Amino acid sequence: MGNDSVKHPKGLYACGLVFTCERFAYYGSKSLLLLFLATAVVEGGLGLDAADAAVIGANLMAFTYLAPVIGGVISDRWLGARYCVVIGALIMAGGWFIGYFATSVMHVHALIAVVSIGTGLFKNQLNAIVGELYTDNAQKDSAFSILYSFVNVGSFFGSLILGYLCANTFATTVDGNLVQGFQKCFGLSGVMMLVATVVFVLGWKVLGDAGKLPQKMLGHGDEGQKVVSDEEANRALTSDEKKRVIAIVVISAFTIIFWTAYYQASTSVLLYMNTYVNMNVGSFPVPPVWIETTLNGLLCILLGPVMAAIWTKLSKRPQGDLTMIQKVSLGFIFLGVAFVFMIGAEFTRGVGAPETAKASVVWLIGFTVFQTIGEMCFSPLGNSMVSKHAPAKYLTVLMGVWTIATFFASKASGYVQGIMDSMGMMQVFIAIPVILIVSAVLLLVFDKKLEAMLTAGEK
Repeated sequence: MGNDSVKHPKGLYACGLVFTCERFAYYGSKSLLLLFLATAVVEGGLGLDAADAAVIGANLMAFTYLAPVIGGVISDRWLGARYCVVIGALIMAGGWFIGYFATSVMHVHALIAVVSIGTGLFKNQLNAIVGELYTDNAQKDSAFSILYSFVNVGSFFGSLILGYLCANTFATTVDGNLVQGFQKCFGLSGVMMLVATVVFVLGWKVLGDAGKLPQKMLGHGDEGQKVVSDEEANRALTSDEKKRVIAIVVISAFTIIFWTAYYQASTSVLLYMNTYVNMNVGSFPVPPVWIETTLNGLLCILLGPVMAAIWTKLSKRPQGDLTMIQKVSLGFIFLGVAFVFMIGAEFTRGVGAPETAKASVVWLIGFTVFQTIGEMCFSPLGNSMVSKHAPAKYLTVLMGVWTIATFFASKASGYVQGIMDSMGMMQVFIAIPVILIVSAVLLLVFDKKLEAMLTAGEK
């Protein structure tokens, strides 16, 4: 049973600091990578057209969500989460250092590949360690919401600082052209991954035994996780466990729709800002990455404790908590509302008008606010759901299934820019919220069935 006053273990905050460093590196450079591809050569970029840059830039998101499935198998069966985190962090550092020397598209492909491999050994393993710190499942929604605040501290400061450094401190002027400091920012991300490695190793003492053993060696007892025999570790899943796995896979499939829409902020919406939005506030030019990532990160930091308190309060209601499906559906609805602001932006500047007609940055701020609320109803709870209901020996693998859906969404998101170029922006901005709302309705219709499968055999 949960305590009335929730006290979280120190290990949660240790893992949170590691995530802060890693997300500083990732989100500080993710949007810069897209702009590096699309920016003219004389301004320090590679000069690709917007559609090609969006496809390649989306690969970073895509493959950092595909690799965790393979990394999960390695972690669950052989190495254990704790050692995978260290190896993954060092590999990611190497990937970002490739970016420091990048002068061609091939270098970018190499950066994406190496960072993705490192992420596969890092991200879900750190989430799995957090899950192992708790014996009371009722605390996990709150815990992962708090962890999400640490994630977004890194996102906020990474995008804020690297966005500024790229266009200012690291920039140079060559033949009258401002050459942005993309490569130096990628190198700084590599340094941050080395810092993340040191922080994690120093924090081992507050993690107890969490992450030391491969998940296949663990089961669940009255006091939480326990070491099991080889026979138990290799047994087939029970009927109830299979139902829980199927439910996780079905819910994960729905996330493809959510993340395809969500990641437009990092592709088509970011390029829209760069071309069709007046980014000046007074005389100050606001870097697009500050709206796309920095504002999003700041809002997540502020909303993390709020959402943790809301989930904790709801879990103590006499009628019980909202179901996971209901919470996920709220995420779809809020993200759908966000795209109404994109429709408003295009209307106010004139549908299909040339890039000399600019929309106000206020519309993009509104988009980011509702996008973030939807994210906070959705993203932290996926890891919590898997941590609660996955059979122990497949915990990290099923966290990988949750993220592999994001791989497909990330790949799809990169092609939306091409669809916009052929169909028109307004048509796509209208279609996205319609699809999101329909998806929310379908989830709510099957809420009871999916919830029963998700909790099958649990006490």
